[in-house]
This record gives sequence, C-alpha cells and structure tokens, in this order.
Amino acid sequence: MNRIVKTILVCAICFNSGIISAQINEYLNSENKRISNANRTEVEIQKFIDDNFNNYELSQEINDELIQHLRSEEEFSDAELQNAIKKTKYYELRKLFFIQNPDKKADYLARPLPVEIQQQCVNGDFENGTAGYSFWSDPHPQPASGTAFFLSCATPSVQTVTNVVTPVTNDMNATVTFIDNTSPGYQQYDPTLAGLGVNVPTLFTSGGGGNKCIKLNNEQGLGSSDQTTVSRYFPNINQATIDFNFSLVMDNKPAHGQPIQPFFRARVLDQFGNVVDEFCIIANPDNCLFNVIYVSSKRRVLYTDWICARLNVGEILNQPGTLEFTVSDCQPSAHFGTVYIDNICGSVCAVPQLGALNTNPANINCPDLTGNTPIQVCGTYSPPVNATLSTMSLNVTQNGVVVGTINAPSQLTASTFCFTVLPSAFGANPSGDFEFQINADFEVHCPAGTFIYSITDNSANIGPDVSFNNCCQPILTLASPADDLNNLAAVPIKQRERSDWIKAANIVSVGDNVLANGVVYHAANYVELNPGFEAVFGAQFAAYPEGCSDTYDYKAPVQNHNTTVAQPLIDETVNLVKLTKDFAIIPNPSSSMIEIVMNDAKFDKVNITTIDGKVMTERNIERTDKMQLDVSRYANGIYIINVTSEDGKLYTKKLIKN
Repeated sequence: MNRIVKTILVCAICFNSGIISAQINEYLNSENKRISNANRTEVEIQKFIDDNFNNYELSQEINDELIQHLRSEEEFSDAELQNAIKKTKYYELRKLFFIQNPDKKADYLARPLPVEIQQQCVNGDFENGTAGYSFWSDPHPQPASGTAFFLSCATPSVQTVTNVVTPVTNDMNATVTFIDNTSPGYQQYDPTLAGLGVNVPTLFTSGGGGNKCIKLNNEQGLGSSDQTTVSRYFPNINQATIDFNFSLVMDNKPAHGQPIQPFFRARVLDQFGNVVDEFCIIANPDNCLFNVIYVSSKRRVLYTDWICARLNVGEILNQPGTLEFTVSDCQPSAHFGTVYIDNICGSVCAVPQLGALNTNPANINCPDLTGNTPIQVCGTYSPPVNATLSTMSLNVTQNGVVVGTINAPSQLTASTFCFTVLPSAFGANPSGDFEFQINADFEVHCPAGTFIYSITDNSANIGPDVSFNNCCQPILTLASPADDLNNLAAVPIKQRERSDWIKAANIVSVGDNVLANGVVYHAANYVELNPGFEAVFGAQFAAYPEGCSDTYDYKAPVQNHNTTVAQPLIDETVNLVKLTKDFAIIPNPSSSMIEIVMNDAKFDKVNITTIDGKVMTERNIERTDKMQLDVSRYANGIYIINVTSEDGKLYTKKLIKN
C-alpha cells in the first residue's frame, strides 16, 4: 500500500512540474510576442520621425535655452551643437508619436507572471530575451528639463506614456542594448574601453556565465543627460536577498563636482513604492571600486570588472516588490554613464562585493515608557570587499526626521550587531510611527587614500518599526471628590483620553479663564457625564468622541482618513512648433540672429522692409530651405519679411525686433 501511495505521489509531482513548465513556456512566448510588437512599433516611430522631421521645429523657448546651456557648459563645435539640437527634436517627436498612438505603450510593459508561477525566478539571466522586464529612458535634453531634474542618486525615475523603450540587439548606440553573442554585431569587449586599450567583457563569463545580458545607456553623451531604467515586478518575493552581477563604464570630468557626475542606482521597492533596500555608485576616481584611465587633463574614464552585489528584501518576504536599476549620464550631458547587468535573482553572491546591511524585523506597538524598558534592535552585516567597519549608528526617525541617535551598538561581532534603545530615544510624550535607521561606514584603502563606503538600512520592516498609536488605556471612571480638579491643574491630570470610553462624575472648578487653558476629556466611543458631574460657572471644559491622539483641542479637528497617495503628475508637453506651408522665423521676437526655415520647399530670395515699406535687406541666394540673418542693427519695431520660393510664390510674415 505504501509503495502505491509513493508512486501516485511521484506521478502527481511530475504532473504538477509539467504544468508549471508549460505555464512558464506560455508566459515566455507571450512576452516574446509583446517584445516583437514593440520592435515593430520602433520601426513605426522611426518612420514617423523621418516623415515629420521637417514639419516641426523646436519651440522658441527650448531652442534658445538649449543653445545657451550647451555653449555655457562646454566648448562645442557648430556641428556638435546642431547634433544636440537634432537629438532633442528626435526626443520630442517620439513623445508626439506616443501621444497620438497611446495604445502602443502596452507592448512596452512587461506582463506579470501567472499566479501559479509567481515565485519562480523566470528569465533572471536574460537567456530568454527580455521577457519579464520593462524599460524606459528620459533623455532630459539640455536644458529642456532645466537643471533641477538632476538630484544625483535621488533623481526620480518614473515610467510615463512616452518614455518607454525596447532593447536593440547588439547596437551599442541604443538607449538599451540586448547583448547576445549568438547574434550578428556582437562585441566581446566594451567598445569604449577597447578603444583605450582595455578589454572588459560585455558578458559575465565566470561560472559558465551565459550568452546574453542587458546594457543600459550608450556611451555618447552630449546634448541630453540620458537616464535609463530597467524594472522587474515580482508578485511574490520568496527569498531574503536578490543578488545580481553588473559592470560599470563611466565618464568623469575632473572639473565637475561629485553631485553632478554619472551614477548607477539599484533598489527594491515595496508594493506601496517605499524603498526596501538601495545602493548607489557615483563616478568617483577616489573609489577603488573603479579602475581609472586618464584620457586627458579634462577627462577620465572609470570602469569596473564584473561585480556581484546584493539587495536585502527579507522584510517583504511573501509580498510584492519591484526591482529597479537606473544609470545616468552627468547632469551637463557631455559625459556618459553605462552599465551591463546579468544574473538577476538567479544567482547567489559568495561575497557581496559592495557589502550588505540588514535589520531584523521589528513591529512594536506601545513599548513600555513608564518602566523604561529598553528595546533590542539587532541585525546582520557584511563589509565591502577589503573594507573594515569604521562606525555604526542607529537613528530613530519619524516622517524622515531624526528624533534620537545611538552612536554605537551595545553588541558587535564580525557579522552581527545589536543596539539597546531606551524609550527616551523617541522623545518626550511620543506619538505616531517611528523607524529604526542603521548607518554603517566602512573604510577601504585605495591608491588615492582611504575611501568610505556608507551603507544604510532605513527600516526594519514594511510598516512602522515602533508605533505609539492608541497607547492609552481603554476606559476611565472619574468620581468626586477624589478626581475633582480645576483649570490650573497639571496637564496630565486635566487632559484625559481613552481608546474606548470615559465616565465622569467629578467636579471641574474655575481656573484662570484663559482661552484653551481648560479641562479636556476625549475617548473613541463616548464621554459620558454622569450624575454628580459639574463644571461650575466660569470653568473651562470640553468633551468629545476621539480616540487616543495626544491632541486636546476644545473641538476635535476634522480628520482626513483618505490614505490614497496622489500619483505625481507627468509632464507630457511636446516642445514642438508645427511649421506652416510657407516658412517660420525662429526666434520671433528676436534681438539678434534669426533663422528662416521653409517647410517642404526651398527659396531663393529674401526681402525685409519696415512697416512703411523701407527696404532693410534684399538678397538673392542659392536655393535652400533655411538661412540665418543678423537683425541686431535694426531699430526695435515691426518688420515685414518676404520670402520667394523656388516656384515663384511669395510668402510674407511679420518680425518683431526687440
């Protein structure tokens, strides 16, 4: 009988395994179809841009700011400047395409795994293409987005209707490159480094490696500060860490400060968009993580070999989560940042090269304040390779503000720590929610000197680590004469709250008659004034239903219990001006140079007159679709520009000189 049961059990397992395998294949086939559709859309986008490139010009404001910004930041040739303007126009036309074709976006978004296989790490190594991953990129044309968009490691990365992209196989100039050594165009080594005499593989080759990986951002820079993200949604996190491999190549200009250098950020978000774990690497030659190539006195190229890194996600086990990788060029746009990524969630780091820090879960409600009972906050850590622990501290935070600090652990080993947190660390009369933030600094000796790696864990778990909500007792009975009081009594006596009810039969006496300096009772369900209760003439007294809030207003404020988080508004403005069938004057008004741009035609004669007919300029030129004129010597006012096209038609527009 036992043998039969075992046979049936084995068959059931085989059958279930076969179902899961079929579901995975179905999911991968569906994703590959989605990606193929996105690739076809990319062809449509390119055709749309080609067809409309001469029908639109950048808006006057964007065009002027772009030229001014680039000329102030770097020394550019006219050809480079025109290329930057062209890239900005391409970006705006791409936005316009998606606004006109909103249904196309769906094919750029990875579809979630079926519930039955949601805990499987499907295609973590990209060997089945990019199934399961979503990509987007913000070129941030300079300075169309201004300079405020760049916040270094804190720069937002938000998927919008118009910034989604799809990878291009083995095209190193693409925003996202799918590296595949089985397809044409594959380059074994990073081309920028190879051109500088250094060979770093584009694929992770250790331990068998694989044939495919993903590269974010190209290595061009100039004209737009590209910031590119790959994202993967996990319906159910089923492991305490997410390990992966990456390799960085970054430009570095000595004259730029660290806050505007390229960066690479890896993070995991919970289902509410909160950061669970994160690290960020800024291009810095002092960081011995990087190898440095000195190209010139104005430029250095930094690179790493393949690195194994870890993100801790134990606090969201069995919950949804999203993994994000973001890489950015420098803020002024001329210096690139790029990253190769492989083996996501399908491998385990023997030693996480960047180190790791994880606080054990803590979910404490109403800790003992009167007894001054301490709280033990413990966790584990591993130093970055070749680094030693320098300092470790704990901050107690509320709404992102530090309210208490403990400068050293009470217990520390080579891999574990514990802090003893006294109630006083939460401040006087604490209320609301608090988090434990662990900060660790590690020292490593680099050729440039001692470099500090800082690792932070901002919370022990999802939700508050410690709560002082509804911590008062549930009920209270007040009787006379023991509980009689006046308005001048001590605050803890004359201000009473309970989580259920208060029944009062005491006497409230006259105080100083100062507004709001009175006796207040509130409770969640009711405050009952029983026979024997009296607030004598002139006494100040208030009672109302409200739970334990530590707020003692005479009248409870209106509570807004709507916890819906407003989504940020995404600016979908297209900074383009559609040209008419005649010509455009850019800019208009103008104080100096103007450009005359003909739409879908060429012209061979230009005539400029005052409003009363006086000829200011008259030129016969070789046939062209655009030309520049200097009007700086003209007096301020209105002028008439007449353009004669190659077919003899006359077009007229007004120019405002200011």
